[in-house]
Amino acid sequence: MRRLHWQLYLAVVGTLLAFLISAGVVWHAVASPHGAVWGVESATFLSAAMLDHRPHNPRYEQDVVDALARQLHGDVALFTKEDAVPPVTHGTYQFTAEQRAAAGWHVGNGPSFTARLYDGRMLVVHPRHGFLLHGLHVVLILSAIAGVLALLTYPITRSITARLGRLEQGVRRFGGGDLAARVAVEGRDEVATLATSFNESAGRVEQLVRANQQLLANCSHELRTPLARMRLAIERRAGANPEANAELERNISELDALIGELLLASRLEAAKRPERVESVDLLALVAEEAAYFDREVSGSAVSIEGDPLLLRRLVRNLIENARVHAGGASDIRVGRVDTGAVLVVEDAGPGIAAEDRERIFEPFYRRQGAAQFSGTGLGLSIVRQIARLHGGEVQYTPRDGGGSRFTVTMPARVSGM
Repeated sequence: MRRLHWQLYLAVVGTLLAFLISAGVVWHAVASPHGAVWGVESATFLSAAMLDHRPHNPRYEQDVVDALARQLHGDVALFTKEDAVPPVTHGTYQFTAEQRAAAGWHVGNGPSFTARLYDGRMLVVHPRHGFLLHGLHVVLILSAIAGVLALLTYPITRSITARLGRLEQGVRRFGGGDLAARVAVEGRDEVATLATSFNESAGRVEQLVRANQQLLANCSHELRTPLARMRLAIERRAGANPEANAELERNISELDALIGELLLASRLEAAKRPERVESVDLLALVAEEAAYFDREVSGSAVSIEGDPLLLRRLVRNLIENARVHAGGASDIRVGRVDTGAVLVVEDAGPGIAAEDRERIFEPFYRRQGAAQFSGTGLGLSIVRQIARLHGGEVQYTPRDGGGSRFTVTMPARVSGM
C-alpha cells in the first residue's frame, strides 16, 4: 500500500509540476520578454524625453543617466555625434559603433537598446541583469508554489491510501478466516462506497457460512440417532451371520467416527478461542497419548496455556496419521523454541510429494496413491484448526533420509516447568 501511496502522490505532484513548468515556459516565451522589452524601452524613451530640448547641463545629464542605470540594473551611455567615447556614462560596458549609430534593439555583444535624441545624440542602454533576475524570480516563485502544493497534496493522498490500507487489512482478515472482520466506513467517496460494499458482502458470506456450519452440525448430530438404532439391532441379532454383523459394525464405527470429526471440525471453525484454558504440561500430555500407540517421547518439559482435550486430539491425530501412512511414528519430541513450545512427529514412510504438502491440511483431501489408506480425511485439517485456535501453526517438511516431519509450534505464553 505504501507503493500505491507514493505512486498516487508522485502522480499528483508530477502533474502539478508539469503544469507549473509549462505555464512558466509559455509565460517566459510570450509575456516575459515583451514585458522586459517594454520596460527597457519605456524607461529609455522617458529618459531621452527628459534630456531633449534642455540646455546643455553635464550634471543634470549625468543624474539622468545614473537614475536610468539604477532603474534598469545596467550600463548607460549618452553619445554625441562626434565623440566615440561618451562624455556621460554609467558602468564599464564598451558599446560598439553599431550600438551607438542606429536606434532600436541590438543583440550583438549582449542585448542593448538605443534611443535617438532630438539633437542627434544617442542614449544607449545595456541591461546587465534585468532579464536574468526576472527569470530567476519566476523560477523561485514557481518553485515555492510547487513546494506548497506538494506539502498540501501529501496528506490528501496519504488519507486516501491509508483508508485503502485499512480496507486491505480487513479483506486479509476476512480471507484468513475471520468471518466477523469488517472495515470502518470513512468519508463519502468511492473508497467509502467500496468499504460499505465489502461489509455488506462479508455479512452475507458470514451468514451463509454460519448457516452451513449449523446445518452440518445439526445433520451430524441427528445422524447419530439412526446409527445407534442400527448398532442396537445388530446386537439383537448377534447370532445370525457373524461376518455380516462384523462388517456392519465396522461401517457403523467409521460413520460414527466421521460424524464425530465433522462435529469437532464444525465447532473449531466457529470458535475464536479454546472453550477451556488451563496450564498444560505438553511433554506429559504427549507422552500419555504416545503410550496408546506404544511410542516413546523425548524432549524437555514445557508448560503452555490451552485446552487439554483439544491438545490431546491434536497429538492423537498426528500419531495416528503416522501409524496409518507409515506404520508408526519414528520420533516424537517436545522442546522449546525462543519463547514458545514445539512438538515434532516424524515417520519413515514414503513422504509427501511437493504439490501435496500444503493441501494435505485441507478437509477430505486425499493425495495421489493414498486411496488404500483408511481415515476420515479430517485428521490433519483438525490438527491445523486446533493449532491455530491456540495461536500456533503446523507445518510439514520432508524428513532427512526420507519420510515426513510434522512440526507444531505453540504461542508465546510458555513457561518452563
